[in-house]
Amino acid sequence: MPANKKRPVTLRPFKAPRYAFDKLRRCRHCGQYTALGGERCIKCGRASLIPVEKDAAHITRNRMQTRILLIVLLTLASVYFGQNLQQMLLCGAGGLVLALLLFWMQRRVRANENLAALNELLGKNIGLVLEGLEADRQEAVSVLRENDVLAYEKLREIAVLLRGDRISRQRVALLHGFQLRKDMDLELEQLLLKDFEPLLAEYIGEIAKIQPELIKDRTLRYVKAHESEILAMEDGLAIMTGVAGAAVRMKRYALLYSAMIGRYIAVLPKDRFLRLSKLIAASPHEPWNGLDAKVAEIRESQYRWDPDV
Repeated sequence: MPANKKRPVTLRPFKAPRYAFDKLRRCRHCGQYTALGGERCIKCGRASLIPVEKDAAHITRNRMQTRILLIVLLTLASVYFGQNLQQMLLCGAGGLVLALLLFWMQRRVRANENLAALNELLGKNIGLVLEGLEADRQEAVSVLRENDVLAYEKLREIAVLLRGDRISRQRVALLHGFQLRKDMDLELEQLLLKDFEPLLAEYIGEIAKIQPELIKDRTLRYVKAHESEILAMEDGLAIMTGVAGAAVRMKRYALLYSAMIGRYIAVLPKDRFLRLSKLIAASPHEPWNGLDAKVAEIRESQYRWDPDV
């Protein structure tokens, strides 16, 4: 899509949760799971969504209370069947100490028990979780015609939990219609696909221009694997040059992808060529796979009279 046909948009800031399940909630009324951030359940419309961690904490609390109650009942039974007052006092005291010890130990391991309960809860209800996430995806698609920005933001929330090429392709297609800016909260590695997709290649090329710090190892592997297909595109050379320029940000990437970078070194922007030259000059004994020789050759042929180089 030509740049002048892309729309300027504003995307809400998005902070990925520490754990994927932090986004997941369940409706107490109908049991529907969702990863969307609305207040009401998209299935029944009730404002009765609770985080799954709260569900897990409730399960843990019930289990802990059951254990304490069992100790109390056993203590009462032992007191009741005591042969004399001394036995009854000893049984009561022992039961009280045991209950207090159990209470103290359970408090110490509460976080681990919550996590185990959450793992068990999600494992038992994985089918319902997937159904809920698919309903979320359909909800996002349903608003696409009226508000493609909102559709993208919904898909971005769902993608924390629902991974796969289908949702990534939908997100890339939506991004293709937006004017991307340096100040936008954008993603890249979360959008990578198994197969080649021209829209994704174009998006990578734009990211290389405005947010090159997002181009990391997985993206470089994707570009390297589909280099010939990218070069067959109308702007393929510009995309590859941009990615090669982004790769020289870090010495590790320059070493790992030295052969790919070397194929575009002659068309690298001056600032990227200078960056690469400095990397090689600082580590001349690294295995540059011939990249150092190519840098010297380009320096002589293109920048011979340039004082900066």
